[in-house]
Amino acid sequence: MKRVFYGVISAIALSCNVQAAAIGFSEAWYQVVQKNDGLLAKKEEVKHSEALQSAAKSLYLPNIDITGSYTHFDKPISVDTPALGNIIPSINIPLTNQNFAHSSLNVLLPVYTGGRITAAQDIRQAQVNEAESNYNLATRATFTQLVQYYFGVVLSEQVYQVRLDAVDALAVHLNHAVKLEQQGQIAKVERLMAQVSLDKAQIEAQKSLRDYEIAKLALTKMLKQQDSVLPTTPLFVNNSITSVTPYLSKTLTDHPGIAILNAKREQAKGMVKMASAKHLPEVMLYGNYNLYSDDSATGELLPEWMVGVGVRIPIMERSGTSQEVVAAKSSVRQVNLLQMQMQQDLSILVEKTYAEMSQALEEYNSLASSQALSEETVVLRQKAFSQGLSTSLEMADAQLYATSIRVQRLSASYNYVKSLAQLLSVSGDIDRFMDYLHINGIEVK
Repeated sequence: MKRVFYGVISAIALSCNVQAAAIGFSEAWYQVVQKNDGLLAKKEEVKHSEALQSAAKSLYLPNIDITGSYTHFDKPISVDTPALGNIIPSINIPLTNQNFAHSSLNVLLPVYTGGRITAAQDIRQAQVNEAESNYNLATRATFTQLVQYYFGVVLSEQVYQVRLDAVDALAVHLNHAVKLEQQGQIAKVERLMAQVSLDKAQIEAQKSLRDYEIAKLALTKMLKQQDSVLPTTPLFVNNSITSVTPYLSKTLTDHPGIAILNAKREQAKGMVKMASAKHLPEVMLYGNYNLYSDDSATGELLPEWMVGVGVRIPIMERSGTSQEVVAAKSSVRQVNLLQMQMQQDLSILVEKTYAEMSQALEEYNSLASSQALSEETVVLRQKAFSQGLSTSLEMADAQLYATSIRVQRLSASYNYVKSLAQLLSVSGDIDRFMDYLHINGIEVK
């Protein structure tokens, strides 16, 4: 009855695979790049920084505005001229009407700002660099996550198939044991041992099926698909691994974490320049063009246009400029220290990941002989059991051991792929990931 039940489970799983959308790893990665909300948010961060950088480019342009006013006085403004004896009497001269209107075009052009504008533009450029590096860093992390999800499905599906093979083999063994018991060639305990071994194998198969379904669900959600997806790119290993040196060198040169700190250093330097510039004078050109004024005396006296040069020399400010410079310089030193620590941490990470990848590869290759031996042992135990030269427990143990070796070897290949992806992500070579499969790669089945 249990064999029928697990046969139904296997049929359901296989039918789900038929209905699932087949997808290779490269296509899966393309979909993630296009749809992942975290990456899209980082792209918006880049656009935001670029917009602010474009705004900073206009700081050297003049400010141009039109001002206008309409004023109502309680009474017109006038001036009384003094009388000159009996020759010229005192006269009241109106300067404005009771309502006075005026508008003008104003231009203000910075000529020298002590480096404030250049520093502001440098800061904006550094912020763009930081945003781009954040996007790069998020892309690498997302790539590593996809490798874990995608090949996690591949691993769990293959483990499930291995467990099903074990169930089939032990079911055949149990059937054989039942016949031998009926013929009086083995004791009842031998048949019960065969039954227990099959039950254990069925439990493991059920667990692996659940792991497979959970892994498929996680990958489907990551790819934002409605229907279940079925990976078509296999697990693989590659024995032609270069030394750790190229990975380490590229990591310390191109890692976005270091680029982020470089950008923060440039921002801190820009803040030093801006704070220092507060001690320096500002020079500007200004101009004014009279667009409209009423016909009063004041309106007639206003010049049609004027230009000039203005200077602002700071004497004392209450903003604590000196301490701002100290704080900005401290930020630069802080970034320098963080960069040295990050280089050390990245070196450790690369060495550790490379060692894990090498260990996984060694384990996979070393288990080849164990797998061959375990499979041959199963054949010999089957023959020996049928001839009464081996117990049911020995036969079952041989089968379960062979299954465990196959699972262990599959897990080693998965650990290799996962470590390889991590290593390529840290060193910035994720575009070369599939090359390790297509060039001298060995598919794991």
